[in-house]
Amino acid sequence: METLFAHLATRFAPSPENIAIEALGFILARSPAARAAFRALAGTGGVAMPAELAFATQAAADDLARPDIEGYGPDLKRHCVVECKFWAGLTSNQPLTYSARLSRDEPGALIFVVPSARMTALWSELSKRLRGGGYDVGPRRETQAELWHAPFGPGHSFVLTSWRAVLAAILREMETARETERLDDVRQLVGLCERMDTEAFIPFRSEELTAADIPQRYMQLGQIAYDVGDALIGDGLCDTKRLTAAGGLGYYGRYLRSRDIVFFLTFDCVAWATHKLSPLWMRFDNFSPPHVLDALRRGVALSGHTPAIIEKDRRIILPIFLSPGLERPEIVREAADQVASVLADLATVAPPPAIVVGAEAE
Repeated sequence: METLFAHLATRFAPSPENIAIEALGFILARSPAARAAFRALAGTGGVAMPAELAFATQAAADDLARPDIEGYGPDLKRHCVVECKFWAGLTSNQPLTYSARLSRDEPGALIFVVPSARMTALWSELSKRLRGGGYDVGPRRETQAELWHAPFGPGHSFVLTSWRAVLAAILREMETARETERLDDVRQLVGLCERMDTEAFIPFRSEELTAADIPQRYMQLGQIAYDVGDALIGDGLCDTKRLTAAGGLGYYGRYLRSRDIVFFLTFDCVAWATHKLSPLWMRFDNFSPPHVLDALRRGVALSGHTPAIIEKDRRIILPIFLSPGLERPEIVREAADQVASVLADLATVAPPPAIVVGAEAE
């Protein structure tokens, strides 16, 4: 059931995400049980947290970054840095500027709270950025289904969890402590997070309707899909003989052929929104050889590529990842190289031998 808070936050607030962050900060500031639950979450993986943590939202510092929430011990030393997201992308500060706020001499946790549907993609990206910043990130461990963690420095833990897991832990702790006066506050926030996790349509904000970057990005991504096809043709890997471009609601792309493999290279909003991995995809469908589809279903290793996603019996998609910060020609080249790598792997999958009808043994 939708809560009044969820309705008002998505209807009138410029950013429901900021409303949720302030609501969580409000609950942590006023509820010892909520602080105890969040302290336990910050200590995931055995990181020793102080017996008491105080929390502040939007904490500014000399590095000009502004994490959503920070946790301080009685000595005012920072022990956890928390970023809370719904569907906003990562900024250039995340996570390296935030991780640098943790003291090398004190136990600490870098925590990201996100919708459960984003956990897989964000774990991969955040881990990559931490490693790129010189941190040795350990293997991922799952304390529970939506609470993942890994060590990434002396006495430090990287924690990725969902809004659902955080709020469920707070509710349990409040009920155990018989702290009933704040239960309704948490349930109101649960309602907002559930809506943001599942809402198919959120009313337009004024800045969305008047901004030009959204339609420009849409057109650019469609053109990038087309340009990657041109690059593959120029490399001699693909052709388009008797094949055409195609587009529809939320997608645009072109069919390409590499030897006997026909695939659709596309900018696809539905796949992007559903799987949270990339705007650009390779799609294998009725035009692809059956042995290629069978190989993809069996999970043929594709040079370390993300496993194929089976959407329907005859439709299989693979994400083509785009790196941030690249200029357009570099994006096209990077994407074309990924497609070429996938095609090289699929070329090693041999079709079944032909059966000659009526042949007799000598």
